[in-house]
Amino acid sequence: MTPPFRRRAARPILWLALVAALLGGGLAAPPALAFEDRSAHVVIDAATGEILSARKPNHLRYPASLTKMMTVLMLFRALDADTITMDTEIPFSETAAAANPVKLGLTPGDSITVAEAIPALIARSANDVAVAVAEALAGTEELFALEMTRVAREELDMTRTTFRNASGLPNDEHLSTARDMARLAQALWRDHAARFPVFATTAFSFRGQNLPTYNPMMSSYPGADGIKTGFTCAAGYNLAGTAMRDRRRVIAVVMGAGSSAERLSTITGLMNDGFDRLSGDGGDDEASADLAALPPLTLAGLTTPRPLRAMPPPDTAGCGSSGVYAGGWGVTLGAFASRGHARNLAVNAARRGGGRAMTAPMGRGGMVRHHALVTGLSQGQAQTLCRAHQAGGQYCLVRSPQMLRGMMQAATRLRRSMR
Repeated sequence: MTPPFRRRAARPILWLALVAALLGGGLAAPPALAFEDRSAHVVIDAATGEILSARKPNHLRYPASLTKMMTVLMLFRALDADTITMDTEIPFSETAAAANPVKLGLTPGDSITVAEAIPALIARSANDVAVAVAEALAGTEELFALEMTRVAREELDMTRTTFRNASGLPNDEHLSTARDMARLAQALWRDHAARFPVFATTAFSFRGQNLPTYNPMMSSYPGADGIKTGFTCAAGYNLAGTAMRDRRRVIAVVMGAGSSAERLSTITGLMNDGFDRLSGDGGDDEASADLAALPPLTLAGLTTPRPLRAMPPPDTAGCGSSGVYAGGWGVTLGAFASRGHARNLAVNAARRGGGRAMTAPMGRGGMVRHHALVTGLSQGQAQTLCRAHQAGGQYCLVRSPQMLRGMMQAATRLRRSMR
């Protein structure tokens, strides 16, 4: 299809002295975005755009797969402009097929229809589909990201958003805010009402497989009918959600939650509060007349972007069982030659005392040691955990949020230098 626009464990105290020396020299720069308290949210009345509640709504965050809301919007606009149809085949290049999971797993030369691509992006957050869509619509993903950014800033008033890809996979320059993501969700509902129900997809069938959605709101929140989840190590757990109650619609965006459960619990509380604030207003769910429909996608102003820097993932502090530092107090349990040893020690301590298990490398060359950490604690929890370890003859040191952020910065620089 022609593109329409393409060893052995070291003695902990000695290695902690090395960490203190590293932290003491030259870490005056602000903490890296990936290691700040990443939580942010906004709740709006969908009909008027009025903000009902917010926390750091304009602070830059990594949107992760909330990005795919914009990718879907670009598909909707191309459909509205009759550039493509729901039956148009989207081919998979080697680049698309090689995208990192989550993905459908198609091979180079394969293709899917637009009708298949849309629910794959929404319900399954398929990164390979996002790349294929970008290449089909713009020729390259870089050009597509440029046009995504132009439309977001110039036409949707998402003034703090910069897209560098179609999927939301890690890139230091791929940034947005909770408020901008809420604007995007509102535009999808307001300007593409006939197609918006696809965001309520709970499962879709693809080549003999029944693939359920990753969006937990669809089965847990009464009246929920969209819209999109997102997660990367650096972003934390994101969710843009919307629901109807008494002919009123609320849109909520949560960014930087520490877990899937925290994300769902937070947005549930925010949605309930939003509806409580709207109750008794007598408003209508229809968009106000002064909220004019956005113009269709065009090529106006499209230029070739400058080459983008190849950036490593912004947060390499670990995921899954190793956790991600997202703020709070913590403890250091020692430094070891084996990352596995450090990880197991941290995981076992977190199971007993709460918090998130992490490891962080420190040192240079053959002197690298992996620190066992438990983070995400209150100061009291950290002190209690350390007292319990020390009572058993084990090493433990309480770390403040500022010290932990410095450690994470140093660990990230070390990991990048080793690539």
